[in-house]
Amino acid sequence: MISIEQALDTVLARTEAVAGDDCMPVESVVLADSVGRVLRNDVHADADSPPFDRSVRDGFAVVSADVATAPVELEVVGESRAGRSYEGRVASGQCCEIMTGAEVPPGADAVVMVEDTRPAARGRVRILRSVVAGRSIQAAGTECRKGEGVLESGRRIGSGEIGVLASLGYVEVPVSRKPRVAIVSTGDELVDVAQAPGPAQIRNSNGVTLMAQVMEAGGDPVPLGIARDTADDLREKLAEGLRHDVVITSGGVSMGKYDLVEGVLEEQGVEIAFEKVAMKPGKPTVFGWRDRTFVFGLPGNPVSTIVSFQLFVRPLLRRLLHAGTGRGAFLEAALTAPVRCDPDRAACVPARARFEHGEYRIGPVRWMGSSDLVGLARANAYLLVPRRDGELSQGARVDFIPMSSLEEESHER
Repeated sequence: MISIEQALDTVLARTEAVAGDDCMPVESVVLADSVGRVLRNDVHADADSPPFDRSVRDGFAVVSADVATAPVELEVVGESRAGRSYEGRVASGQCCEIMTGAEVPPGADAVVMVEDTRPAARGRVRILRSVVAGRSIQAAGTECRKGEGVLESGRRIGSGEIGVLASLGYVEVPVSRKPRVAIVSTGDELVDVAQAPGPAQIRNSNGVTLMAQVMEAGGDPVPLGIARDTADDLREKLAEGLRHDVVITSGGVSMGKYDLVEGVLEEQGVEIAFEKVAMKPGKPTVFGWRDRTFVFGLPGNPVSTIVSFQLFVRPLLRRLLHAGTGRGAFLEAALTAPVRCDPDRAACVPARARFEHGEYRIGPVRWMGSSDLVGLARANAYLLVPRRDGELSQGARVDFIPMSSLEEESHER
């Protein structure tokens, strides 16, 4: 068995050796379809933003020296609003009515909020509070200057990024092509999710879970269905899978009579790099390749499958997409309770993490083992327990991998 760290190093080193800087080719998609995709160009501002000094309040643009001894009355010489600026100049003793987002006219150097004014005689306004120069004005170019980098290649496009791209006139966006990931579930005991299981049968939850994980990681899942526990059926499914960028199987990689996946992979020319990892759950995890196709044989127990994907497949997919190095998923937290270690294997267990007092704190949830999906549903993170003797005490620093549910909880706070 090799360690989790050695296994991840092997996966990423092979990704670099096979793909290098040429991982996934660039393709252009229309702006609306770019959400969730990985940007492949650095993006620079095509103009100063804002392009002019603009008001951040509704009110009156004034010469600050005129209102230093407020209250005072000023002549209102015009109006500036979004889309239509006042074309004149504000002189001493004058002001210009102005709306949020509008251009501050020449001569004015501050904005008095409308709440701090009162109507006066016709064409005049009473200013009730003094303001200093620059008050309620956002100066031109304070958001960014023309030519300044605003988005970097490798960034995943969300609502904020798509807004920036739209503001810069991007009708089409250069992104990484999604890796096509073939998914094969194995086992005579499996039936489709829509089918009622018979005696000794279970629904194929792994196939659906892996599809979701592939999509969350930015890939394009290609479900190939269930391969029965025969070499012929496996050969057919895997031959199809090897036409894609990545192949993932679940089940059939242990030492049992019907665990045939590894043998069929080798028969089809797949070079196996490792077949066991010193971790629980997920010990029987296989990684290999044929030409430019990467192959993962994941364990069949549902939580083992999920954990192995998060530790090894997701980093590979993110690297293929040019979305970083593949090593950015780990965060650090303080344990809320002691955790027992195993000198033979590291553990990756479902846990609850929360952010408080400037740091993450984490503890395991009630979980009955690698087939317990219900226990996994109680978690929002995977706690990494190192391979060592003894136990980790409360307050010890540990690594963890956040689930998407933790990200959602963080955003809600």
